[in-house]
Amino acid sequence: MVDPIQNYLLIFGAMKCGTTSLFNYLAQHPQIVGCISKEPNFFTHEKSWEKGFKYYQSLWQVDPGQHQIAMEASINYSKIPRLPNAADRILTTAKQENVKFKFIYIIKNPVERIISHCTHDLEERWSIRYKQPIVNGIPYPAIEVSKYAMQLDEYFKRFDPEDILLLNADDLRKQPDKILKQVCQFLGVDADFEFSDLGKQHNSSTGKKITNRAWPVVDKYIASPVICRLPHSYREPVMTTVRGWFSTGRVQEKFKLSEEQYSFVVDELRDDLKRLQQVYGVDIGQWGLEV
Repeated sequence: MVDPIQNYLLIFGAMKCGTTSLFNYLAQHPQIVGCISKEPNFFTHEKSWEKGFKYYQSLWQVDPGQHQIAMEASINYSKIPRLPNAADRILTTAKQENVKFKFIYIIKNPVERIISHCTHDLEERWSIRYKQPIVNGIPYPAIEVSKYAMQLDEYFKRFDPEDILLLNADDLRKQPDKILKQVCQFLGVDADFEFSDLGKQHNSSTGKKITNRAWPVVDKYIASPVICRLPHSYREPVMTTVRGWFSTGRVQEKFKLSEEQYSFVVDELRDDLKRLQQVYGVDIGQWGLEV
């Protein structure tokens, strides 16, 4: 019997910062195998977690003669405090199953990330489906996800800092070759591999059709429960098709913050941004935010 893969890469956020692009780039590498579902959410989805680690292992089609790293990219692993258990469960799994986890977290201007988050909300209507609190016209979880230091704390206090790589989304977009080489060195795989399609943008927030107000109910009680029973490789295309049936026909435009909303967002992020700079060495001046 061939030993299962022992090394895992979790691209755990931040949402709307290029995680899909990075996942798709790295999936080209012959030593890295991507999960059959980019976001299995094993460590946050209760029904998946209850199936145990053998179920998690089954989510990769591993060639033991080639693959060294099993990769997934569940952004729900960095949504404290709404989804609080991921880091603890990953640590428990690492100890009990004697496997190794490495992590990549991508950040960008947190205000721009909130704008992308709110734009995407028009398609998915999370704020309606999950009855998220709306503060000053903004779903508050959008602000929480942009508190990067708060999200990173969950992992740095549990795992070796050398196993966590912090990337800048702008660098990934402008210098993908350089960043991918850095990632390969971090993972210990061939850093000279030549990736392709590096200019392609994945999972853009704009240009998609806005769903109608019936979609959150249909998704919660019909679409998601049925589609989650399909093989992982079919779920995303089927969901995209079904979601299209509930489109308003209008194309998403970029969410705009009023001056009042912008000031509110910066005030909410101020303390976290200072910690991001002081604790994690991020130059917050690059974003031009007055904190």
